[in-house]
Amino acid sequence: MKKYLMVLAPFFFLVSLFFFMGAYSLFESNRENTTDLNIANWKVKVNEDVISGSSTTFTVDNVVWSSSTNVLAGKAAPGLSGYFDIEIDPNHSDTSIRYDVTFDFSNLDSEQFVIDRIVEIDNKPIVRTDENTYSNIITLAEINSNQTNTIRVYLDWINNENNNEKDSNLGKVHNNVINIPVDVTITQHFSGETLPQYVGD
Repeated sequence: MKKYLMVLAPFFFLVSLFFFMGAYSLFESNRENTTDLNIANWKVKVNEDVISGSSTTFTVDNVVWSSSTNVLAGKAAPGLSGYFDIEIDPNHSDTSIRYDVTFDFSNLDSEQFVIDRIVEIDNKPIVRTDENTYSNIITLAEINSNQTNTIRVYLDWINNENNNEKDSNLGKVHNNVINIPVDVTITQHFSGETLPQYVGD
């Protein structure tokens, strides 16, 4: 009996070694497969600044005012119109995106300043999805063609004699500027997602 065991021992050893190497090879193959997952890049710039996470909040204070022979160039005064831009550049992203831009106009006196319109330049559509929120979708095809989206806000400083005191108070502050807080949120756009139209006042 011992003689048979001594003869079979090398056989069992080789069989065990074979199964061990096969199992190890399978483990290595599986381990390599799980490391091949490629994550889509996600990098969006708002006004040239890379945003951290999915949103950014900042204050606009660089309104471009129309010119007038009665007002120093680059300065604002009643009767002038102006605009400011928000550029969204998703060209380092590998997915379609949706943006939502929310404006806080509470710092503007509605008797002095009027938001004339909010559009996207280059004739791109934009959707008003909340009272002060404007949204759009930038497709992967647009991203791959290096397109950016620029939201332009037009406003007017009303020239009204009833506002003379308010207007003078603004002008009395040295280097005074009009501040408009803005929040920009970027999310991944999924196929079939639509932008709801705001139906408020």
